[in-house]
Amino acid sequence: MIRLLAIAAILTGLWGCSHAPATSPPGYLLPSATGAVHSPLTIKVHLASYLNRGGIVMQLSDSEIQVGRHHRWAEPLATQLQRSLETRMPSGDDKTLTVELTRFQGLQGKDRDSAVITGRWALTGNNGEATQGRIQWEAALDNGGYANLVRTLDQGWQAVAAEIATAMD
Repeated sequence: MIRLLAIAAILTGLWGCSHAPATSPPGYLLPSATGAVHSPLTIKVHLASYLNRGGIVMQLSDSEIQVGRHHRWAEPLATQLQRSLETRMPSGDDKTLTVELTRFQGLQGKDRDSAVITGRWALTGNNGEATQGRIQWEAALDNGGYANLVRTLDQGWQAVAAEIATAMD
């Protein structure tokens, strides 16, 4: 009888340990998107559909991508990118900046990993005038890990924002 009670106690303890709450994986924010600034310029950010799935994207080959299931954006990526742009853009009353990104991701290479941002942007006024440009940015990743990838992508996004702001002047 004592042996049966001891086995029951052990099994109860093991069951309790197996049902401990799991820690949630980290969520990531772009450091430049933490400020709350309102710009008189209307900014719209559109992402390729695979970038809109919530996970941080890593391109494994020329035809294969991996959207992170455990390494996810803490809030929608387009919202973060828009907020980050608002802090960097000069005033542009009655103008709309539209950014379309085709890549905002890590890239696994044979010799090195990198962060890549590609797309295009257009600034249009109410009078129909338009200024356009391409987005093409890439930088090597010094260290591995998703946190480093997010920091490097944020640095790239700041460089892209500076190029767009310069073209707007």
